[in-house]
Amino acid sequence: MRPERVITVGRLTVRIAERLQATDEFKDLWVEGEVSERSISAAGHVYFTLRDNAGQIRCVLFATQAASVALTPQNGARLLAHGYVEVYPRDGRYQLRCDDLMPAGAGEAYLRLEALKRRLTAEGLFAAERKRKLPARPRRIGVVTSAAGAAWRDIQTVVARRDPRVEIVLAPALVQGPDAAASLVAALDGLAQLRGLDAVIVARGGGAREDLWPFNDEALVRAIARSPWPVCSGVGHETDVTLVDLVADVRAPTPSVAAELVVPDASATQVAALRLRRRLEGRIADALGRRRRRLVAAKRLLDRRAPAARVGSLRQRLDEARRRVDRAVARAVPARRQRAVAVRRRLDALSPLAVLGRGYAIVEGADGRIRTGTQGLTVGEAVRLRMRDGRAAATVTGVERRVPREDGGSPGEDGRSGREHG
Repeated sequence: MRPERVITVGRLTVRIAERLQATDEFKDLWVEGEVSERSISAAGHVYFTLRDNAGQIRCVLFATQAASVALTPQNGARLLAHGYVEVYPRDGRYQLRCDDLMPAGAGEAYLRLEALKRRLTAEGLFAAERKRKLPARPRRIGVVTSAAGAAWRDIQTVVARRDPRVEIVLAPALVQGPDAAASLVAALDGLAQLRGLDAVIVARGGGAREDLWPFNDEALVRAIARSPWPVCSGVGHETDVTLVDLVADVRAPTPSVAAELVVPDASATQVAALRLRRRLEGRIADALGRRRRRLVAAKRLLDRRAPAARVGSLRQRLDEARRRVDRAVARAVPARRQRAVAVRRRLDALSPLAVLGRGYAIVEGADGRIRTGTQGLTVGEAVRLRMRDGRAAATVTGVERRVPREDGGSPGEDGRSGREHG
């Protein structure tokens, strides 16, 4: 006898997956273990196993996430993998779908930083859509950095070399230590109160990873995000990436490069403008020369085909023709008006409505047709009388028909007639 509750393998796998997805217990996990069986597909997906003395779990790091993860799993290495557990229906097994990797033992600070990074990413603060372009021709820029640091000197040197006309407004701030983040936020908020700035550079020279920690502060990240001016970051060395670099509109690897990105090279711009001006002047000269040659040729042709005397004669003939037309129009208009009046009078005389005005009426039957004689009328028939100023309803109570005379003439008083009465 077949059991009543039977489930297919596929349905069972789906139900297990639904149970895993219904709870948050397996959606935000850091799993520590030793890497084994690592492989990379042709599409760039990384597959590996994390194991310890008690068990193991299959892991996958897809290419889209692998591109933003600095660490590549190696067999035998111990690491922390972040992700969520999902069921892979085809093989009927569960796996850890990873989105971040870090060496084991990196510490709580790194975990907090990664959590903050994911939260700010979810808010859209690092999205490419909110990035603003740097101005093409800045005239006044703000700089947030230490007044005593090498970064400030480097920025001044680069700006003076590339375009000395650009004004630099320094907002001094601490760039290291426990009070650095608050100092940087205050400097940025101070620049936000100024008018006429075109861009802002947030800079710091190189140092240890711990020295750059203030540039991962959440308050500083939000201050850059709300800045009214485009912000270019130049923090540390090229290999150093902070949250400030991610939220800035443009990221430069060093303070000097940040200054180069914000301030275009004026000499190169001037050379390009001079080259463009010469090209434009040449094109204008060529165009004017062509137009001048065409004008000379046209004038010569006009002189040959239409001498001044011939033009004057034609103009005089044109004036005479215009006067003749004016006289003809003056004579024709009154004559046409008189003809129109005569035609209108004739039309009025022929109009049935004019006849009605003399006391006559038109008889219309119930079908709307005009009755022209007594033959179309019957006793008791409802008719309408159309008169000069309206219509009236009537009923035929009697019909008197005149008999035509034998000579074909119209019946007179002595003619015979027949009567019908109701």
